[in-house]
Amino acid sequence: MSARERNFEPERRTVFALISPGTAFAILEKSLAMRARTFLCTMLLLLCHSQLWSQALTKQFPLGGTALSSSSASTPSSAVKTPVSDSSALPEDASVESQIPEAHVVPPPPQGIPVRIQADSQTYVKADSGGVYTLLGHVVIHYKDYIISADRATYNQDTGEIVGNGHLHIDGGPDEAHLMADHGTINPDAHTGHFYDVSGTLGHGRTSEPKLITKFVSGSGEVQQAKVLLASSSPFAITGKELIETGERQYHVIDGSMTSCQLPNPDWRLIAQNFFLNNNVAKGANSWFEFDGLPVVHRVPVFYLPYVTHPIDSDSRQSGFVIPSFGSDTTKGLILGEDYYQVLGRSADLTVGSQYYSKRGFAPRALFRYRGRDYDFATFRFVSLLDRLPGTENQGGVDMLFDGRHDFGPETRAVADLEYLSSYTYRQEFEDNYVVAINSEVKSQAFLSHAHNGLAESVAFNRYESYESSSTTSSGEQEIKIIHAPTLAFDGVDQYLPGTPLMWGVTTTGTGLSRSEPGFQTTHFIPRIDLEPHLAMPLHFDSWHVRPAVGVRDTFYGSSQNPAPIGELPTERDASLNRKDFEADIDVRPPALERDFSSPLLAKIFGADLRHTIEPEVEYRYVGGIDNFSSVMRFDTVDVASNTNELGYYLHQKIFLRPLKPHPCKGDEALGPDDMCSSETSAWLNWEVGQKFFFNNTFGGAITDRTRNVLDTTLDLTGVAFVSHPRDYSPIISRLRMQTTSTTNLEWDMDYDTKTGRLDSSNLFGTYKHGDFSFTLADAHLHTLPGASPPSDAKSSTSTLTTTTSSSEEINFNQLRLTAVYGSPLKTGLSVGMNTGYDFTLDQLQYAGVQTTYNWNCCGLSFEVRRYALGTVPEHTTYLYNFTLANVGTAGSLSWAERVF
Repeated sequence: MSARERNFEPERRTVFALISPGTAFAILEKSLAMRARTFLCTMLLLLCHSQLWSQALTKQFPLGGTALSSSSASTPSSAVKTPVSDSSALPEDASVESQIPEAHVVPPPPQGIPVRIQADSQTYVKADSGGVYTLLGHVVIHYKDYIISADRATYNQDTGEIVGNGHLHIDGGPDEAHLMADHGTINPDAHTGHFYDVSGTLGHGRTSEPKLITKFVSGSGEVQQAKVLLASSSPFAITGKELIETGERQYHVIDGSMTSCQLPNPDWRLIAQNFFLNNNVAKGANSWFEFDGLPVVHRVPVFYLPYVTHPIDSDSRQSGFVIPSFGSDTTKGLILGEDYYQVLGRSADLTVGSQYYSKRGFAPRALFRYRGRDYDFATFRFVSLLDRLPGTENQGGVDMLFDGRHDFGPETRAVADLEYLSSYTYRQEFEDNYVVAINSEVKSQAFLSHAHNGLAESVAFNRYESYESSSTTSSGEQEIKIIHAPTLAFDGVDQYLPGTPLMWGVTTTGTGLSRSEPGFQTTHFIPRIDLEPHLAMPLHFDSWHVRPAVGVRDTFYGSSQNPAPIGELPTERDASLNRKDFEADIDVRPPALERDFSSPLLAKIFGADLRHTIEPEVEYRYVGGIDNFSSVMRFDTVDVASNTNELGYYLHQKIFLRPLKPHPCKGDEALGPDDMCSSETSAWLNWEVGQKFFFNNTFGGAITDRTRNVLDTTLDLTGVAFVSHPRDYSPIISRLRMQTTSTTNLEWDMDYDTKTGRLDSSNLFGTYKHGDFSFTLADAHLHTLPGASPPSDAKSSTSTLTTTTSSSEEINFNQLRLTAVYGSPLKTGLSVGMNTGYDFTLDQLQYAGVQTTYNWNCCGLSFEVRRYALGTVPEHTTYLYNFTLANVGTAGSLSWAERVF
């Protein structure tokens, strides 16, 4: 060894080390000599132990390679690693991927592991099978996918062990570690190490973008929306007096903490004497949750956790008990809740638990979720209350909901949306979502369908349940039930007959029907077969589009009904019925009128040119041959078909905007799908106005005077019943939709009756967002026609002829919904929002809610106060909270379905 090799060199240099072939043969010869002694020891162990479990501890010795270094005169030929000719082949930064499997024994390293050593000065001491490098000043060692730096370090070629002192940094490895320690030891081959006074991160980084999750849509009317999760750009972070790496992706933290916030000043952390990080999950016992988010407090222990788990990767899931929740309600009392979360493989999980209401009792609940390939999914939700109040005061109940879909192939699928509700009173009193609480309908449907080349076959089951009121009688709550079990359907979309200009189509259904309501019930399932084929011949000339069509319809019923006077329910009669009709239709669409507008004023206001189009449409429809309308039992829209001779005329107006200059999307525009907001023309305004004229104003005798009449032809125009007497004109319908940006729009649907001079319905909906401010306004106005008036000698509800529960007076409904929000769920700092619903008819505030949220860098806290006053249900006020940890989840009594924003 030269004198230069024995002393520290003053200049900074890079050294590449290798094992020589002679060294490799020496190692092999020594191992062969020890083979006999190893065999005898193994035999003695087998004889002395009746059962021996295999356990391997591996000490890896690098294999030999060709000698080469950056300076052949100063580097010994016995160096143990393969050279790297280009420094770009070495990892300079940590990867952002981390998938932690089960611990396993590390196999011997492959021949020729690249190692690069940098230091201000270094010495090398040669040994029999390798050597030891002593490095001083700005030490950097590149080993496999590790980057290790320190003030001082030693590297043992024989064992692969690195000892660092002073500002020790470890980056990379299978966990993508980024660790800082005072000093420590690491063996990259064996994935072992021991570090002191350490802090840093493990696992890949998270995105700081909000995560969008499609919210569960219930069959009971819950509105679909997207929710966001608070996320942090920091990966899993740890600190500790000691960190021991016991194997690949296995760590032990002593007297330390873990968090998902940025170090060194996290908003929150979990503190314990021992944390064990295995299989992508950190576990600890006897830990404290410490909060440090407020400037007036510093590191306040919030609550004690006997056992806690924390995922190293934000996408991983871990079974265990969630953080308990609590709240308060004037009806429920003090609310305490606890749930257990169980992972059921990669695609499913289960949450079971219960809430305890101090005034009412226990409320068990469960949620099962499954996500399969493509569109396959299944969700089961169960909520209930074991009300301890006695007799008629007991408002307990059960609400179960199942949604699922499975695709057997590209043309065959099965879908189910099933719900069971035991009590409408329970829903009104204890449902936390206002939209669901006011919904008196329970719908269930399931079907299996196959579609191919324009033809579709399906089998379906349907159950419809509507509660007439929340009051109960001796026989229970009053409700209407309609069941379709099953329904066999065959549909053929319009397609050309070969060699002709004619198109054919058909709709065929066969089903078993049942209906029950207070005072009436079908004696059995009534069969119904409905066949409706038709022919059409589309014509096109000079921008005119004309589509005449003719068809016939034959509907067979296994039973019929005896018509009854106004105010009484009809009765079932054991006689079949066959309804036949002839149908003709012609749809005429003249050429569209259009004009472009371009001026400096429009360019200044809209930044675009305008195009206005007017598209008229005229449709004539004739249906004849139905002379037994009053004898048909009512189950669905098939049964309200009637004679008609009508002319419908409509006017569609649209305004399109064509941007003049390309510009990047800003503000609300950036929420859209395009990066450049002037990429294409957009429909800014859409306005449809229409009306029907009836040549047959009695609809073939289907009209019953002085009561609401629902017919197939009126349902095609509007969902509001307007026929109470023979009439020639329908109300004028108006449908106005305007959208300026992806978050600012306006919609106004209106029905104006020219005969009575009033609005039958008016629904206004608008949203506006500017910066952190957003507003939503909805106003619903409905004028109902009178129902059937009960006669003075009406019989009791137990009779087969009963009075109806419909109102005999006209009623105006007018309800207002308003939401105002400053901020968002992801905004740092304070956010405030309120929503309210007011009934002008009853002059009553139906509900109101106020929510405040404060988000720190990696956690947030929300409070909400809600008040309900739903008809016969007593008023009650609820106090809720929610605590959110970035990249971890939320805990508390405030769910996403109940949030104001």
